[in-house]
Amino acid sequence: MIRNTEQFISYFGSIRRRTLNYARVVPDSHINWAPEEGEFTCADILRHIASAEKMFVHVVTHGKWYYGGHNDDKQQTLESLLKLLDETHSEAMLALSTVSDEELDQYRPAFEGETQVKVWRWLMAMAEHEIHHRSQLAMYLRLMEITPPHIYGLGVEDLIARSTQ
Repeated sequence: MIRNTEQFISYFGSIRRRTLNYARVVPDSHINWAPEEGEFTCADILRHIASAEKMFVHVVTHGKWYYGGHNDDKQQTLESLLKLLDETHSEAMLALSTVSDEELDQYRPAFEGETQVKVWRWLMAMAEHEIHHRSQLAMYLRLMEITPPHIYGLGVEDLIARSTQ
């Protein structure tokens, strides 16, 4: 359970930094690559992460759902997508910083119907959503035969080697 907005913003910043580590590994030549027709491209994943962050923060701050979608600009470079993620994240976290700790236990609407969900749960859903798409990006990298970065700087091989010492 989240009890402090400022601490969540810091936590979510660490999630975004790790996501960016994966995004930076995507070659510009493969930014519009997808494993098959009709699937998100690498660029689509990054644009979707930015749009979804806005969506989650909007429901928390305004009590209404709004998903603006994302464009399908095949000309966007990795550099421009990283800039988009950075700008969107800065704006979203600034908006989120206006949410008091007391509001974390208030309710906001679910996607459909009359159900209400506490703000802190929507923030955790935002984190889970980004982690899901980061994992998708990691799988795309593997399918491109690119080794994704280790999430915390060490791989399982490193942990095994250090455990035997």
